[in-house]
Amino acid sequence: MSHGLNDTFNVTSDDHSVTKQREYPKRLLQLFASLREQCRIQMKQDPPSNLEGPSCGRTVDNWGGCWPDTLPNTMATIACPEIPSFNIKETAEMYCTENGTWSTDNDTGNMQANYSRCFTEADPFEGDTKYVYIYIGGFSLSLVLLIISLAIFLRFKQLRCDRITIHINLFLSYLLTGIAWILNYVLVMLNGDVLLENPVWCRILHVICYYFVTCNFMWMFCEGLYLNTIMVYAFTSGKKLLVCCYIIGWGFPFVVVAIYAGIRNSLYLETLDCWMGEISLMYIMAGPICASILLNLIFLINVMRLLMTKLRRMPEIVQTKKATRATLILVPLLGLQFLLLPWKPNEGTVLEKVYHIVVALAISLQGAFVSMMYCLLNAEVMSVITRKYNQHRLMRKRSSFRSSTNQNGAYSTVDNTQLQNGRAGIHKAQNTNNEILGNEVECTVLEGEIFHYTVHRPHD
Repeated sequence: MSHGLNDTFNVTSDDHSVTKQREYPKRLLQLFASLREQCRIQMKQDPPSNLEGPSCGRTVDNWGGCWPDTLPNTMATIACPEIPSFNIKETAEMYCTENGTWSTDNDTGNMQANYSRCFTEADPFEGDTKYVYIYIGGFSLSLVLLIISLAIFLRFKQLRCDRITIHINLFLSYLLTGIAWILNYVLVMLNGDVLLENPVWCRILHVICYYFVTCNFMWMFCEGLYLNTIMVYAFTSGKKLLVCCYIIGWGFPFVVVAIYAGIRNSLYLETLDCWMGEISLMYIMAGPICASILLNLIFLINVMRLLMTKLRRMPEIVQTKKATRATLILVPLLGLQFLLLPWKPNEGTVLEKVYHIVVALAISLQGAFVSMMYCLLNAEVMSVITRKYNQHRLMRKRSSFRSSTNQNGAYSTVDNTQLQNGRAGIHKAQNTNNEILGNEVECTVLEGEIFHYTVHRPHD
């Protein structure tokens, strides 16, 4: 006998019968209906019962539990249905009475199944949400450092070049990715009601998150592509390469994510829970991302080969030190650290918990690491900021000399000497600045990146 959906569901706990009466969100009602339909289709496909005498016939309950033909005076067991807050590894039970009928509730007359074991998890995403705060904290720190780095890159014209342009776009992709995921964690993952209601905006936010994630990996690929190209083809113009990077970094991910979103939106069962569940369609985005990481690995190997060629004249210890340093510097820039965590340990183990923590830190803090190494701790960037600060300090001193002269009407011997020294310092700083900015400089991080670019003289 098959029962239709109503507002009353009977759940038997270990010690007493509990009747739950409530209004379920539309998302859950749709899920119940879908599970019941799947069960009916399965029951039609299964062969007829071969049980002799009275027996409990195959049926489906209100929650989509699909019960098989069962002998009288027997406890039937099934896997818990795939319902939010259910542990699908546990089982539900329902008793087939001696007269061959399923047990029912005396008050409502509905079938009475024991789903108490299925409620071992209060929240279907409880296992994941305990790591959400690590992501939020890491992304927040990255956002602060990325904003500072972008402000520095955009403020100083001395740092304008093709290489820095790619850095800016990479940092911007980190920034947008962090903002999108923080919003997703706070507004969706930590709010069970939103997951059940499944509004359109949370699905749109999901698509935006994965668009920026894909952009982020594509700009890592652009970093490797640019670095490898200018080292192999020293006189290649970077302008055409930049245009290609813009297309790869922002355009290509839009196409990939649009295809993923269009296909997933057409599959009813995959449009639930704000699209939080991982499905095979994720490979539409994961495929290009994995390919970009593997290509970056090839780029890194080639770059290290060229670097070792240039370091042959140096002692072997120095070669090893510089090569190791360059590798460690380039790994986070190219996203190669993800190759170290390709497989997830078995659930419930200590290694799985460590794995989740390491992954959360690696993903959320990558923007912070890259911004520190390629901007905040970059020797060339610090040099530009220091020169600008010294120039500003000397200009203020010169202004104070002029103000003092206007008030006193004449120079003192000491003031005149200080003024001349101030002017000489300004001219020296300007000459040094112009000499550096007019030539090709080696962009360094802590001691050195392994590529070159030309910094053009500012127009102001």
